[in-house]
Amino acid sequence: MNYKKIYKDETHSGAYLFFGKEKYLMENAVGYLLNKYVKGSEAFNYTKFKGSEVKPQDIISACETYPVMNNKKVVLVRDVCDFLANYELKDSFYEFLDKLSDFVILIFWDTGDLKKTTKFYKYFKNNKRDIEFAKLGPVDANRFVKSYFLRKGKKINDREAALFIKESGYTSKNEDLVLLDLISEMDKIAAAAKDKVITESDIRSLITENIDTNIFAFLDAMMQRNSERALVEFHNLVKLGEEYPIIFYMIIRQVKNLLSYKILSEKNISQAEMMNKMGLSKYEFERKIRVYERNFSKKFLTDFYEELIKADEFFKTSSVDEIIIFETLIIKYCKKS
Repeated sequence: MNYKKIYKDETHSGAYLFFGKEKYLMENAVGYLLNKYVKGSEAFNYTKFKGSEVKPQDIISACETYPVMNNKKVVLVRDVCDFLANYELKDSFYEFLDKLSDFVILIFWDTGDLKKTTKFYKYFKNNKRDIEFAKLGPVDANRFVKSYFLRKGKKINDREAALFIKESGYTSKNEDLVLLDLISEMDKIAAAAKDKVITESDIRSLITENIDTNIFAFLDAMMQRNSERALVEFHNLVKLGEEYPIIFYMIIRQVKNLLSYKILSEKNISQAEMMNKMGLSKYEFERKIRVYERNFSKKFLTDFYEELIKADEFFKTSSVDEIIIFETLIIKYCKKS
């Protein structure tokens, strides 16, 4: 279930499983529950355990102890995978969870390694106590960025917020980028920005470059046959530590997609069928392939694909610097006929 359920429910009790990528959102949710139920009495009514150190009996004892001068108590077990690795929970433990007193809020915290096939996860799923803290979608990410800058005494408009999110790589394929990474970037921008309103210039001059943003900039430059920009973006990727085989694969993929479009366009099939055969999203098909395919002839793409096959063999057998091979390929690919 989405983490927003924690904020929507009027009352809380029993056991919850907190899981997902966004540790920052989990911390906020735990803080919200502490503030709502045990503020001022945390020393007596808030118990924290490390998963690697706690025993099942420790959890049971903590939950059976009545709160002190309060109606609720919160028990938190962090890194639940470490706990589960040490103990094979018996049915009696799940029966204990079923019978938790109303004064207890028991939270099991997972850092993202818990398998959804386990009995432990299925227990919370079946009881609708599985609270997921996944990466935010574009709308929620935009709201988060705007509200965080406000807390820093800065304002950012929708357009600049969207640009910041895109440039950060948060909504890209890189699952390792989380809100804590965004916060680090926002702190840097807020501290350096001279005006109250964050500008595009502030973002572009201060945000740390990321591989995902650069790979798309590189591929766009290649499709536009802009050799100068493509070479710059290629060297940016190398500087950021992207591996050569991944860059090479992305070039091959682009050429294959463009060539497939040329071949399929000669057949009497619908756009939807073409997209399905090519295995592309509507966005990539319409905004990338269809827009730039006119920059290349079918013959050029066929010949260049042969060049890539030769280059692949060259990578494996030659002692020539990979950068020289890549630069040669980029120049050939971008050269206008």
